[in-house]
Amino acid sequence: MSNPLFDDLSFPFADPVAQELHVTLSRLFPTPREALSVAEQATLDTGRLYAEQAVVYLWHDILKLAGQVGKTRQLVAKAAKVIGEEHPRRAFFDDLLADRPTPVSNEPRRDDGTPVFLSGDDQVTRPEALLFHDDLTLETGRVPALIATLQELLARAPSVCMLHVNLPRTTTQGTGFRIADDLLLTNWHVLHDVRTGEPATKVVAEFDFEEDTDGSFVKSTAIPCEVDSVVTNQADDWAVIKPSEPLVDAWPIIRLADAMDPVKTAPAYIVQHPNGKRKRVGFVRNQISSFDSRLLKYLTDTEPGSSGSPIFNADGALIGLHHAGGTPQEVVGRPPLIKNEGIRILRIVEGLSGRRR
Repeated sequence: MSNPLFDDLSFPFADPVAQELHVTLSRLFPTPREALSVAEQATLDTGRLYAEQAVVYLWHDILKLAGQVGKTRQLVAKAAKVIGEEHPRRAFFDDLLADRPTPVSNEPRRDDGTPVFLSGDDQVTRPEALLFHDDLTLETGRVPALIATLQELLARAPSVCMLHVNLPRTTTQGTGFRIADDLLLTNWHVLHDVRTGEPATKVVAEFDFEEDTDGSFVKSTAIPCEVDSVVTNQADDWAVIKPSEPLVDAWPIIRLADAMDPVKTAPAYIVQHPNGKRKRVGFVRNQISSFDSRLLKYLTDTEPGSSGSPIFNADGALIGLHHAGGTPQEVVGRPPLIKNEGIRILRIVEGLSGRRR
């Protein structure tokens, strides 16, 4: 059977799997030097490529060129070899090369793979890039405050679950968290096909999908959810769904009534399931860069699958719902930075009061 990803002489950028490949390559090889190295190993004529552009657009041109000369499969094989067999994303490449179905991110994206933000874009300005100076050290006087923050996040983390979602034409994953005795909050785009608007046919919330203090796996618990219970707002990309079974007391409730306003340049901590991995927390280079009455933007690390994660401040108070991941942006003399976007929780509280479907 023909595979348009590899067999067509025009790379199918509008195809969800093709978009996933584009985004994955942009994240794994986020500098022009790395991208061109992979292209050269796939024997592409890199002299036909313009390297002085954002890497997401460079990868667009590389994939377009690979399609034109029939070397997309060769390009994917070389990328898989570069990252190695142990890399978490290796399975994605292996599935593509074996022509097997593979789950794709349901995060809203344009045809060229760049993210669809609700306001503006993910362009990183020079002042924001200069905030960090590539320095991950911390003044010793601030260590007690960081420890206190991590303890607060650790107490709230059991509320966060991974969502396994069956859509009419594909499967996807996201993150959600408990906001009431019988309610979970996530994104609209986690529970709906962003291309057709069709709702999920099956949703399962997996709690305690994480590691213990010694690195061993905690036994997780899968809770089915009622797909007919969803209350949502597509414009602001939030959705609430009811579990079909009672949730245990050990999974705390993150109450929306306790939400706080964000503060510019303050940290934003995100408890998440990036790429379907066991629970993680983003807490490095995580400053809030801007916000308005609806949205907040920050430099906290996320990946596909992080959609629907709670965003906390340094006191462990809820300030937002993660919505969209950015793309690598080149700043001269600095590593690539990615700016991400979330919905302010107070905006969601206003929307929930209307209970719109």
